Amino acid sequence: MPRPWRAVLDEHTVTALRTAGEGASAQVEHVEATDAEGRFQRIRGDAYVPALGSVSPIFAAPLGIRLPIYPAKGYSVTLPVKDESRANQVSLTDDEFKLVYSRLGDRLRIAGTAELNGYDRDLNRVRCEAIVRRVEDVFPGAGEGSEAQFWTGLRPATPSNVPLIGATRVANLYLNTGHGTLGWTHACGSGKSIARIISGLKPEVEFSFSK
Repeated sequence: MPRPWRAVLDEHTVTALRTAGEGASAQVEHVEATDAEGRFQRIRGDAYVPALGSVSPIFAAPLGIRLPIYPAKGYSVTLPVKDESRANQVSLTDDEFKLVYSRLGDRLRIAGTAELNGYDRDLNRVRCEAIVRRVEDVFPGAGEGSEAQFWTGLRPATPSNVPLIGATRVANLYLNTGHGTLGWTHACGSGKSIARIISGLKPEVEFSFSK
């Protein structure tokens, strides 16, 4: 009989993965976390999947697992639409400047670039202003540049741009991370594949899901 799903724990902060045993018998025993009130908790499960984006290596390293993931900082700019007739209606990719232009109702969203600067998420104003200028070059008069809002996020980049999905040498620890700029694009397929692997089934995608 299938085991019932456990409730989702919102507003918890994971601080560490703890293992028991050594060598081939090693496995994750519990996750250490704090809840919204800062109370310490141990959370146990049958299988553990650190789908933690760019911070995945930080949690895997104490277990002796080295993940070739580096945080690539990307920039996101949001502009109010100034002139509907000049603004893009669909998602467009600017190959020359490595930017993607999207339309979100009465706003323009532009995202892209890759800055290798560790886990720093501070805004580089030069990069911000360069993106706004490029928008004006491509869609002159479409957005209100003076009201631009900026944000940065860290992409979990791998050297090959191939995500890390599958089992590890720790018996009940699996990976679903390293998707770079394609997290939303690969989310459903990756989730289905790792679910099949954990269940002892072969994933439908031809991929090297090795330990």
